[in-house]
Amino acid sequence: MQLTASNQNLGPINSAQLVGVFKAIAPRSFEKTFDGVATAQINTAMKICIDGLTHDQVNFGLSQVRDNGFCPDPAMFRKWCLGITGFGTEQQRLQDSFKGKHAALANIIKWAGDNNHTITNAEKESYDRCYEMFTAIEWAKNTDRPMYLAYEAFKDNYADVVQEFALSGVKQAIWAKPKVIESKPITLVAKPKSMLPEQSPEEKAWIENRTRELEQTGLSFPKALLEAGKEFKCLGGGV
Repeated sequence: MQLTASNQNLGPINSAQLVGVFKAIAPRSFEKTFDGVATAQINTAMKICIDGLTHDQVNFGLSQVRDNGFCPDPAMFRKWCLGITGFGTEQQRLQDSFKGKHAALANIIKWAGDNNHTITNAEKESYDRCYEMFTAIEWAKNTDRPMYLAYEAFKDNYADVVQEFALSGVKQAIWAKPKVIESKPITLVAKPKSMLPEQSPEEKAWIENRTRELEQTGLSFPKALLEAGKEFKCLGGGV
């Protein structure tokens, strides 16, 4: 496959034509790589990145696009043209396997309305990073501005998350809801028996009077009560 002849004197390489070939070889990957970038900007970036390359080098780079089945960014394409084919190839292939940010946003909007809707791990991570902005939509009197900001934040986060996942070797997967821990019925623990034996009204009155006497010596009520109980036990539980 040759975009241009191998004769090096045929003049400069047409960057716009090169971009068109990119899109024709891997259209789905092209849309992901250049999502949101104007065609004029893509052409300019391509022109800068192929500056100084020969026709044969560009043709070699295009063969890598064909063989790898996905569209690199212009800087990566230059490396491929120069024969640095292993640089970032696996990471970019993994990154390319994820949904585009617009499809991801549409999916998360459905999920926000129905939590039983299936979403991916990257979509959930991106949503979590701007959760507060989605919450703000519900409380706003005019939802247009908060909705726009939340959606844009999600798309920016999604681009970052996909790149991070690719670099870490994390593949796109269905997000699994955390398992809910079932609450077990609480078993009421029997109230421990008093350390003191069962007391008659007279015996209780004795302990109360002794507690007041001990309080007058400077002991706090808990300590006085505890001391009175000990004395009661020493007396054999009777007065």
